[in-house]
Amino acid sequence: MLKSMTGFGRGEAPYGDGSVIVEVTTVNGRHLDVAVRGLRAYGSLELKIRGLVGEKVGRGSVHLNVAVRGTTPTAKRVAADVEFAREYVNEFERLRYALGLKGNFPLDALTSSEWFLVVEEEAHDEGAFTESVVAALEAALTRVVEMREAEGAKLAADLDERLRRVEKLIDDVAAHAPEVTAAYRDKLAARAAELALNASIDESRLEAEVALFADRADVSEEIVRTRAHLHAFADAVTGGGRVGRRLDFLTIEMNREANTIAAKAQAAHIASTVIEIKDLLEQIREQVQNVE
Repeated sequence: MLKSMTGFGRGEAPYGDGSVIVEVTTVNGRHLDVAVRGLRAYGSLELKIRGLVGEKVGRGSVHLNVAVRGTTPTAKRVAADVEFAREYVNEFERLRYALGLKGNFPLDALTSSEWFLVVEEEAHDEGAFTESVVAALEAALTRVVEMREAEGAKLAADLDERLRRVEKLIDDVAAHAPEVTAAYRDKLAARAAELALNASIDESRLEAEVALFADRADVSEEIVRTRAHLHAFADAVTGGGRVGRRLDFLTIEMNREANTIAAKAQAAHIASTVIEIKDLLEQIREQVQNVE
């Protein structure tokens, strides 16, 4: 199934007396780029999350946010570094004696020091937290994939309709291409007769010139290649999977063939048809930019 790169999913899993909530938003991008928020203290878990995302999402920019709701705040306690305080006081007394100073040691010198009083949090159950985050993430990714598949189905239908229009226009070019050489022959014969003032025309020379023009204006190879690209494009859309880059490449190739046809055919009708083809190909390319 064809997948879009646009999606959103939200998952929630119990954690402690609250829950962990994971929200995942995906948009189009050339490569897989995962940005995680809410896990600054859990670097190893972030690596696990990136791996899980990569299993479900092949391409696109992924923005993931982790939040904890309703859980009792982690208990904290204040601890004093007694050994540090003792050394601090001893050094103060030594300095006071050396300089002949008077007075007692100021206690606020210790309490204001970030090295003396330390606020400690109770141990965090990392295993339970990881399990909750993974469960919430898997639920969110399931919804993301569902949305990307639904959007992909719409993209596939739209691309199929535009491909059919391109194919009809290519058939039109193929039908009118032989007329270009015939029109050139008539024009050349009329011009030769005019210049010769109704004298006899060298038919062999005329046919040689027409043959040379026909070779230069022949677009049969470009038409064959364009049809092959159209069929390959349709097969990729039907087959689904991570085909966005292939579809983009095929669109570029079809556009190149259209440019060559316009340059070689030298006919107003074909040039007008090619403009329509290029317009459709540009529309297709814009749609393809959102295919995984």
